[in-house]
Amino acid sequence: MLRTVLLFAASIVPFLAMASGSFAADPPKTAAAPPMSAPSTSTFLTNAAVANLFEIESSKLALSKTKTEKVKSFANEMVTDHTAAGEKFKQAVADAKLTPPAEKLDAKHQAILDDLKKKEGTAFDKAYIDAQYQGHVEAVAMFEAYAKDGDNARMKRLAGDLLPTLKKHLDHVSAMR
Repeated sequence: MLRTVLLFAASIVPFLAMASGSFAADPPKTAAAPPMSAPSTSTFLTNAAVANLFEIESSKLALSKTKTEKVKSFANEMVTDHTAAGEKFKQAVADAKLTPPAEKLDAKHQAILDDLKKKEGTAFDKAYIDAQYQGHVEAVAMFEAYAKDGDNARMKRLAGDLLPTLKKHLDHVSAMR
């Protein structure tokens, strides 16, 4: 009898293990990213400068390549808003007496820009919108984290000041996807 119970238990354990993930009481497993912790001021400066330059350069490229009015309108918004953000950024860096970061793209953003240059038509529009979406997701997360927990008061204030515009851009590009 004991042998029968053990055999039954051994045969049902794998079944229960497989079935346990499908019960309604179990919460769904998602791959949500953990909240971002605030980067150092140096990292924030570098990443913010790169992101801003990428938004401007890729949007200027979009203005020269796209035939779609809504992409042109969005690209114009990006150039205008990110040029203004760049000026505010430079002023905040000077106010905080920090060393300004280099004004050049990192390898990741340069590769994305180079890839965009090779695309045409709807393939370009899709790749541009996808790059803008990803860039704004990353920027919003970084600016939120720095505005909350950054270690330089002047740069924290800048991050908080620029967040509404970045979120507006993210909403806009999300709707375009």
